[in-house]
Parts: sequence; C-alpha cells; structure tokens
Amino acid sequence: MEIIQTEKIFLKQSLATQEEVFEFLANQAEGLAIATDKAQVYQKLIERENEGTTGMMDGFAIPHAKATSINEPSIIIVTLEQGIEWNSLDGQLINFIIALFIPDSQAGTTHLKLLSAVARLLMRNEVTEELKAAQSKEAIVTLLNEKLGENE
Repeated sequence: MEIIQTEKIFLKQSLATQEEVFEFLANQAEGLAIATDKAQVYQKLIERENEGTTGMMDGFAIPHAKATSINEPSIIIVTLEQGIEWNSLDGQLINFIIALFIPDSQAGTTHLKLLSAVARLLMRNEVTEELKAAQSKEAIVTLLNEKLGENE
C-alpha cells in the first residue's frame, strides 16, 4: 500500500497562519476518515509544535500528530499560495507541508519508520527541488512513493 495518495494532497491553499493550517489538517483528517476526532488531532498538532518547531528548511514543514482517534498512519500534503511564518530552522516562510498522522497504538512501529523516512527525504536537495517543481498531485505522489520505496 502506498502511503502517499492523491486524495490526501491539497495544492495552493490560501491559509494564512499555522493555526489555520492545523485546523485545515484536522478537518481533512476527519473528512478522509484518517481520524475520528478533529479537535483531538488539532490539539495534538499544537502540542507537538509547542515542543519544538516542525518547520524544517527550504519552505518545508512536517507537523505531526499521534493520537488515539487516528485510525491509520497517514500523510496529508498541503501546498500554500503564499509562505507563512512557522519559526522554521532556517527562518524561511513555509509553503510546503507534509503532515504525519500516527495512531497511538502504532508509535514506534514499521509505519512510524516509514513516516520518518519522509523527514530524511527532505534533507536531500534534489527531492525538495523536485517537490517544489511538481505541478500536480500525481507528480507529488509518484515522486514521494518512488523515493520512499528506495528506503525500504
């Protein structure tokens, strides 16, 4: 099963703050049946962010939530029309969000290892450049599933 799926990608969203992004992610997680409690997912995203920024380098952020209401490990990808402040490691605005959702019961399992592979991918310049250049959901899905497959 491929962890990145087109129905979990939302391109060119007009969200203006980190809180709006977290609300959008929580709503989508519930709407896509990834989770049963959007309020809990939102709270877990906030709690995790308060532990330390999930804003990486080059405009990418990897917010994540681990919660009992999450049914299956999933990734939701959101690109933004305009970069937003995220307290990123390099101080740049964030416009590419790869959100990870992990059931409490699966923390530390194979699924989590696969999800953490996404973070490692973002350390590779050629991957971030290809993601930024991708113009369609399908291009993002193909690229990430192919790159994640290399790590298995």
